[in-house]
Amino acid sequence: MSELVQLQTQDAVTVLTLNAPGKRNALSTDMLNLLVEKLTQLAGDSDCRAIVLTGAGEHFCAGGDVSPMTQERPMLGSRQRIEAAHRVIRLLIGGPKPVVAAVEGFAFGAGLSLAAACDYIVSSHTAKYAAVFAKVGLMPDMGALWTIPQRIGVSEAKKLFVSARTVLAEEALALRLVDQLVDGGQALAAALEVAQSYVLAAPLSVAMTKAAYAKGCTTLDDALRMEVDVQPALYLTQDHLEAVAAFRDKKPTPPFRGV
Repeated sequence: MSELVQLQTQDAVTVLTLNAPGKRNALSTDMLNLLVEKLTQLAGDSDCRAIVLTGAGEHFCAGGDVSPMTQERPMLGSRQRIEAAHRVIRLLIGGPKPVVAAVEGFAFGAGLSLAAACDYIVSSHTAKYAAVFAKVGLMPDMGALWTIPQRIGVSEAKKLFVSARTVLAEEALALRLVDQLVDGGQALAAALEVAQSYVLAAPLSVAMTKAAYAKGCTTLDDALRMEVDVQPALYLTQDHLEAVAAFRDKKPTPPFRGV
């Protein structure tokens, strides 16, 4: 059987593909655990400079796998599954690599949460988005209570959560729920192009910026505290020193190495 999360490297970009097309890439416990494993692996891989997250077949992710929802679910098992999902979200939001979502078809429920945890969302014109949690008597999960208001504001987020309505791609762009629209079937190619542009950035700078927002950078004091804690260390990196020397000597900036 094919692995539920596939990994493919293209230069310095790694594509993670949710691979359960027969279930519209619904998130099972096994898939969540594999996402944790592979995102943890990529976080420590210096050859990986950016990640693209996508789904096999016609859809990004139709939400959580509903098959276990018809069975008795003891509280301890539920907590363990939720904690695995939280590890995925923390790795996407606070991990050191920029992550681009390539969305075709459905991004529903937990699938929308997964996309919203990425740094940039490329959407097919035919993609559809819905926070369907209220339709099954649940609250938004996998960080959606935080990530979606970060994108579209609290008022619009509450409307989506309470109505559980489907949002078409054009409206998703107008709401700023997604960042870019492309023709059907072109989301992965466009996401790879965006990810390749991120490869040029200084890895340590990207990692520290993502960490700042993941930890909470909502006030001026938060921002200033992060600066004083992190910037002095970045002053000492070879990437910074070599870039300053190139600027001083009017030479091209050398490739950043993450050191």
